[in-house]
Amino acid sequence: MGKLAITYQHIADILSFEVSNFQLEETLKNPAFNWDPLVVEGSKHLVLPAIYCRLKARNLLHLLPTDLKNYLEELTTINRNRNKALLSQVRAISKLLNEHHIEHVFLKGAALLASGCYQDNAERMVGDIDILVQETQVHEAFNLLNSNGYNNTSGFDYEVKHFRHLDRLISKHELAAIEIHSQLLDKKHKSLIDLKSVLKSKSIIDGVAIPTTYYLSLHQIFNWQLIDKGHYYKFPNFKILYDVIKVNSDKDEALVSDLMRFKYGKSFLEIAKFYFKEFSHIQSNSYMIYISLSHKTLMSCKPIRVFVRKGKYALNFLLKRLHLLLTNTSYTRHIFKKVFN
Repeated sequence: MGKLAITYQHIADILSFEVSNFQLEETLKNPAFNWDPLVVEGSKHLVLPAIYCRLKARNLLHLLPTDLKNYLEELTTINRNRNKALLSQVRAISKLLNEHHIEHVFLKGAALLASGCYQDNAERMVGDIDILVQETQVHEAFNLLNSNGYNNTSGFDYEVKHFRHLDRLISKHELAAIEIHSQLLDKKHKSLIDLKSVLKSKSIIDGVAIPTTYYLSLHQIFNWQLIDKGHYYKFPNFKILYDVIKVNSDKDEALVSDLMRFKYGKSFLEIAKFYFKEFSHIQSNSYMIYISLSHKTLMSCKPIRVFVRKGKYALNFLLKRLHLLLTNTSYTRHIFKKVFN
């Protein structure tokens, strides 16, 4: 394996619940072990606090260099305090929405924190607070929050049609911005998740509505694979992989079966299987073997990986902008203004 793949494997082994402490300790205590790339990639994947918490839970913090241990401990403490404030913010938003009978459910990191699935809430790094609201009530929810302190918005410079959430709502008194979703995926793929079922099957934990683990993981996986182009680039996301493992969705037969119906589901599972023992029980088909070989090739040769990634990025950017120019007059006017100004 190439250097990046080895680093990814080290991250996966630390986060995994099926890699033995003895095996991990033998790897990490090797004098030749280099922590620098692990910290760089762990930071990119937003899992440094999770890495610290897992090493702590495994009683392996003594293997960290002192400076790195102190840095990760401080970072984790900051994230723990931030998440404590975020949970208070989530509960306040939930109370407000419930008082006005707005059907909703929290998503992604906010839902995971509220679910109590983490031994230490410092493990999860959270950006915005994402909320799915019943489609007929999204503007009511937006206006309600807007009139209750979230009176700054952040959106696009042009009109975006059929977007899955409204403009971000920001309060100068709160840590996180809010994104109110009417859809979970883009227009092309929105039928992959039944919104009525997500809302109907929700559970309430400490006053906060969260999806079932099936829908929580399904949304996270499809969002990464389709919206964030994980399937397109054939790359893992360790934050999401760890989330899936934490709620035991890797053992959810219904979820795995449904993911196996789609190429982007198969590629997620195969790349997850490439790094995590938790997914080793999943039987690979010919397409998944192809994904594994493609990913292995990319990870084995940096020049090929960089060339393919930059080429795919450029192609995706050009096609996306061309599509907007041809189908969105608001975007076209925006571009002309920028050019002539």
